[in-house]
Amino acid sequence: MKKSLRLILILLSVTACSLHAAAVEPHPHDTVYFYDSWQQMLDGQPEEMLIDPMIDAFSAYELYFASFSKIINNRIENKHIALSMGDSIWLVNSNYLNKFFKSDDGPFNGYIPVFFNDKVAYFTYHASLSAKEIIFGVSVGDNGEYLFNVDYFYIDFLNHRVERVTHDYLSLLLEDYHDLQMRYEGMKDYKKRPIIEDFFLKYVDRATEDVMRPYIVDLVGEAPMSNEVLDVKSVFKQKTTN
Repeated sequence: MKKSLRLILILLSVTACSLHAAAVEPHPHDTVYFYDSWQQMLDGQPEEMLIDPMIDAFSAYELYFASFSKIINNRIENKHIALSMGDSIWLVNSNYLNKFFKSDDGPFNGYIPVFFNDKVAYFTYHASLSAKEIIFGVSVGDNGEYLFNVDYFYIDFLNHRVERVTHDYLSLLLEDYHDLQMRYEGMKDYKKRPIIEDFFLKYVDRATEDVMRPYIVDLVGEAPMSNEVLDVKSVFKQKTTN
Protein backbone atom coordinates (compact mmCIF):
# COMPACT_ATOMS: atom_id res chain seq x y z
CA MET A 1 0.00 0.00 0.00
CA LYS A 2 2.85 2.38 0.73
CA LYS A 3 4.06 2.49 -2.84
CA SER A 4 6.07 5.56 -3.71
CA LEU A 5 3.82 8.37 -4.87
CA ARG A 6 6.61 9.43 -7.23
CA LEU A 7 6.63 5.92 -8.77
CA ILE A 8 2.86 6.01 -9.25
CA LEU A 9 3.06 9.37 -11.03
CA ILE A 10 5.89 8.13 -13.26
CA LEU A 11 3.84 5.06 -14.19
CA LEU A 12 0.83 7.24 -14.94
CA SER A 13 2.95 9.52 -17.10
CA VAL A 14 4.45 6.60 -19.01
CA THR A 15 1.00 5.15 -19.61
CA ALA A 16 -0.34 8.50 -20.85
CA CYS A 17 2.66 9.04 -23.11
CA SER A 18 2.36 5.57 -24.65
CA LEU A 19 -1.28 6.26 -25.43
CA HIS A 20 -0.51 9.65 -26.99
CA ALA A 21 2.10 7.96 -29.20
CA ALA A 22 -0.27 5.23 -30.35
CA ALA A 23 -1.20 7.08 -33.54
CA VAL A 24 2.34 7.08 -34.90
CA GLU A 25 3.87 3.81 -33.75
CA PRO A 26 2.61 0.41 -32.53
CA HIS A 27 2.62 -0.45 -28.83
CA PRO A 28 1.45 -3.32 -26.62
CA HIS A 29 -2.24 -3.28 -25.80
CA ASP A 30 -3.20 -1.41 -22.64
CA THR A 31 -5.85 -3.16 -20.54
CA VAL A 32 -7.92 -1.49 -17.84
CA TYR A 33 -9.91 -3.54 -15.30
CA PHE A 34 -13.06 -2.16 -13.65
CA TYR A 35 -14.53 -3.07 -10.26
CA ASP A 36 -18.00 -2.62 -8.77
CA SER A 37 -17.25 -3.20 -5.07
CA TRP A 38 -14.45 -3.05 -2.53
CA GLN A 39 -14.63 -6.81 -2.16
CA GLN A 40 -13.86 -7.20 -5.87
CA MET A 41 -10.96 -4.77 -5.50
CA LEU A 42 -9.49 -6.62 -2.54
CA ASP A 43 -9.93 -9.99 -4.25
CA GLY A 44 -8.54 -8.73 -7.57
CA GLN A 45 -11.67 -9.89 -9.39
CA PRO A 46 -12.76 -7.25 -11.92
CA GLU A 47 -16.29 -6.90 -13.23
CA GLU A 48 -15.21 -5.78 -16.68
CA MET A 49 -12.11 -5.12 -18.76
CA LEU A 50 -11.43 -2.63 -21.53
CA ILE A 51 -8.57 -2.92 -24.02
CA ASP A 52 -6.88 0.24 -25.31
CA PRO A 53 -9.23 2.80 -23.75
CA MET A 54 -8.99 6.46 -24.55
CA ILE A 55 -7.41 8.34 -21.64
CA ASP A 56 -7.55 12.07 -21.04
CA ALA A 57 -5.29 13.26 -18.20
CA PHE A 58 -6.31 16.65 -16.83
CA SER A 59 -3.56 16.06 -14.27
CA ALA A 60 -1.85 13.10 -12.61
CA TYR A 61 -4.72 13.15 -10.10
CA GLU A 62 -7.68 13.49 -12.46
CA LEU A 63 -7.98 11.08 -15.38
CA TYR A 64 -10.86 10.23 -17.69
CA PHE A 65 -11.40 6.91 -19.46
CA ALA A 66 -13.69 6.18 -22.40
CA SER A 67 -14.40 3.87 -25.30
CA PHE A 68 -16.39 4.40 -28.49
CA SER A 69 -19.40 2.73 -26.87
CA LYS A 70 -21.90 4.96 -25.08
CA ILE A 71 -23.10 2.01 -23.01
CA ILE A 72 -19.58 1.22 -21.78
CA ASN A 73 -18.92 4.91 -21.09
CA ASN A 74 -22.02 5.08 -18.91
CA ARG A 75 -20.79 2.08 -16.92
CA ILE A 76 -17.35 3.70 -16.53
CA GLU A 77 -18.88 6.91 -15.23
CA ASN A 78 -21.84 5.62 -13.23
CA LYS A 79 -21.45 1.93 -12.32
CA HIS A 80 -17.81 1.04 -11.72
CA ILE A 81 -16.31 2.36 -8.48
CA ALA A 82 -12.65 1.82 -9.36
CA LEU A 83 -10.20 0.59 -11.98
CA SER A 84 -6.73 -0.89 -12.10
CA MET A 85 -3.93 -0.60 -14.65
CA GLY A 86 -1.11 -3.11 -14.45
CA ASP A 87 -0.10 -4.43 -11.04
CA SER A 88 0.24 -1.23 -9.06
CA ILE A 89 -2.00 1.58 -10.36
CA TRP A 90 -5.48 1.87 -8.85
CA LEU A 91 -7.91 4.72 -9.36
CA VAL A 92 -11.25 5.40 -7.68
CA ASN A 93 -14.26 6.84 -9.49
CA SER A 94 -15.03 10.37 -8.25
CA ASN A 95 -18.72 9.82 -9.00
CA TYR A 96 -18.70 7.04 -6.41
CA LEU A 97 -17.01 9.31 -3.87
CA ASN A 98 -19.41 12.18 -4.55
CA LYS A 99 -22.45 9.89 -4.25
CA PHE A 100 -21.63 7.95 -1.10
CA PHE A 101 -19.42 10.32 0.92
CA LYS A 102 -19.83 13.87 2.14
CA SER A 103 -16.86 16.22 1.96
CA ASP A 104 -16.04 19.84 2.56
CA ASP A 105 -13.66 19.69 -0.42
CA GLY A 106 -15.81 18.09 -3.12
CA PRO A 107 -17.11 17.50 -5.62
CA PHE A 108 -14.20 15.49 -7.02
CA ASN A 109 -13.70 14.81 -10.73
CA GLY A 110 -12.49 11.98 -12.94
CA TYR A 111 -10.72 8.84 -11.78
CA ILE A 112 -8.30 9.52 -8.91
CA PRO A 113 -5.23 7.56 -7.67
CA VAL A 114 -6.29 5.51 -4.65
CA PHE A 115 -4.31 3.46 -2.12
CA PHE A 116 -5.98 0.84 0.05
CA ASN A 117 -5.83 -2.39 1.96
CA ASP A 118 -8.56 -4.32 3.75
CA LYS A 119 -8.82 -1.72 6.56
CA VAL A 120 -7.71 1.68 5.27
CA ALA A 121 -8.18 3.65 2.06
CA TYR A 122 -7.07 7.09 0.94
CA PHE A 123 -6.49 8.93 -2.31
CA THR A 124 -4.37 11.75 -3.69
CA TYR A 125 -5.95 14.79 -5.29
CA HIS A 126 -5.28 18.43 -6.09
CA ALA A 127 -4.27 20.52 -3.12
CA SER A 128 -5.91 23.86 -2.41
CA LEU A 129 -4.52 26.55 -4.68
CA SER A 130 -1.77 28.71 -3.21
CA ALA A 131 -1.89 32.49 -3.43
CA LYS A 132 0.75 32.32 -6.18
CA GLU A 133 -1.31 29.83 -8.20
CA ILE A 134 -4.44 31.92 -7.82
CA ILE A 135 -2.63 35.01 -9.14
CA PHE A 136 -0.39 33.47 -11.84
CA GLY A 137 -2.18 30.20 -12.61
CA VAL A 138 -1.14 26.55 -12.25
CA SER A 139 2.06 25.36 -13.97
CA VAL A 140 1.67 23.14 -17.04
CA GLY A 141 3.80 20.06 -17.84
CA ASP A 142 5.42 19.01 -21.11
CA ASN A 143 2.32 17.02 -22.14
CA GLY A 144 -0.08 19.85 -21.36
CA GLU A 145 -1.17 18.43 -17.99
CA TYR A 146 -1.64 20.74 -15.01
CA LEU A 147 1.02 20.40 -12.29
CA PHE A 148 -0.94 20.73 -9.08
CA ASN A 149 0.38 20.29 -5.58
CA VAL A 150 -1.13 17.18 -4.00
CA ASP A 151 -2.91 16.46 -0.73
CA TYR A 152 -3.95 13.20 0.90
CA PHE A 153 -7.66 12.50 1.39
CA TYR A 154 -8.81 9.93 3.93
CA ILE A 155 -11.91 7.85 3.18
CA ASP A 156 -13.89 7.57 6.42
CA PHE A 157 -16.21 4.63 5.78
CA LEU A 158 -17.69 4.69 9.27
CA ASN A 159 -18.96 8.28 9.00
CA HIS A 160 -19.37 8.30 5.20
CA ARG A 161 -17.01 11.21 4.74
CA VAL A 162 -13.91 12.13 2.75
CA GLU A 163 -11.51 14.34 4.68
CA ARG A 164 -8.48 16.28 3.46
CA VAL A 165 -5.55 15.29 5.68
CA THR A 166 -4.64 18.65 7.20
CA HIS A 167 -2.59 19.03 10.36
CA ASP A 168 -5.80 19.42 12.40
CA TYR A 169 -7.45 16.34 10.92
CA LEU A 170 -4.27 14.27 11.29
CA SER A 171 -4.17 15.13 14.99
CA LEU A 172 -7.76 13.92 15.22
CA LEU A 173 -6.93 10.64 13.47
CA LEU A 174 -3.96 10.07 15.74
CA GLU A 175 -6.11 10.24 18.87
CA ASP A 176 -6.50 6.46 18.50
CA TYR A 177 -2.71 6.08 18.80
CA HIS A 178 -1.64 8.49 21.49
CA ASP A 179 2.11 7.88 21.17
CA LEU A 180 2.02 8.87 17.49
CA GLN A 181 -0.17 11.86 18.28
CA MET A 182 2.30 13.12 20.88
CA ARG A 183 5.25 12.65 18.54
CA TYR A 184 3.47 14.42 15.71
CA GLU A 185 2.22 17.38 17.73
CA GLY A 186 5.69 17.76 19.21
CA MET A 187 7.24 18.29 15.76
CA LYS A 188 8.41 21.84 15.06
CA ASP A 189 7.18 21.79 11.45
CA TYR A 190 4.01 19.75 12.05
CA LYS A 191 1.99 21.89 9.60
CA LYS A 192 4.30 21.26 6.63
CA ARG A 193 3.32 18.76 3.94
CA PRO A 194 6.32 16.38 4.33
CA ILE A 195 5.67 16.02 8.07
CA ILE A 196 1.94 15.54 7.55
CA GLU A 197 2.65 12.90 4.89
CA ASP A 198 5.16 11.05 7.07
CA PHE A 199 2.87 10.80 10.09
CA PHE A 200 -0.22 10.07 8.03
CA LEU A 201 1.55 7.05 6.51
CA LYS A 202 2.62 6.03 10.03
CA TYR A 203 -1.06 6.22 10.96
CA VAL A 204 -1.95 4.03 7.98
CA ASP A 205 0.57 1.40 9.09
CA ARG A 206 -0.69 1.45 12.67
CA ALA A 207 -4.37 1.29 11.67
CA THR A 208 -3.63 -1.58 9.28
CA GLU A 209 -2.08 -3.62 12.10
CA ASP A 210 -4.84 -2.73 14.60
CA VAL A 211 -6.78 -5.94 15.30
CA MET A 212 -9.66 -3.91 16.73
CA ARG A 213 -10.18 -1.93 13.55
CA PRO A 214 -13.13 -3.03 11.34
CA TYR A 215 -12.61 -4.15 7.77
CA ILE A 216 -13.75 -1.91 4.92
CA VAL A 217 -16.13 -4.55 3.55
CA ASP A 218 -17.80 -4.85 6.97
CA LEU A 219 -18.57 -1.12 6.85
CA VAL A 220 -19.70 -0.79 3.24
CA GLY A 221 -20.89 -4.27 2.26
CA GLU A 222 -21.17 -4.52 -1.50
CA ALA A 223 -22.81 -1.06 -1.93
CA PRO A 224 -22.07 -0.80 -5.65
CA MET A 225 -22.90 2.18 -7.79
CA SER A 226 -26.33 2.30 -9.39
CA ASN A 227 -26.79 -0.07 -12.32
CA GLU A 228 -29.00 2.54 -13.97
CA VAL A 229 -27.53 3.88 -17.20
CA LEU A 230 -27.74 7.66 -17.02
CA ASP A 231 -27.80 10.16 -19.85
CA VAL A 232 -24.50 11.89 -19.08
CA LYS A 233 -22.01 13.71 -21.28
CA SER A 234 -18.83 11.78 -21.96
CA VAL A 235 -15.60 13.76 -21.89
CA PHE A 236 -14.90 12.30 -25.29
CA LYS A 237 -18.28 13.12 -26.86
CA GLN A 238 -16.89 15.74 -29.22
CA LYS A 239 -13.91 13.57 -30.16
CA THR A 240 -16.04 10.56 -31.04
CA THR A 241 -18.61 12.50 -33.05
CA ASN A 242 -16.19 14.54 -35.19
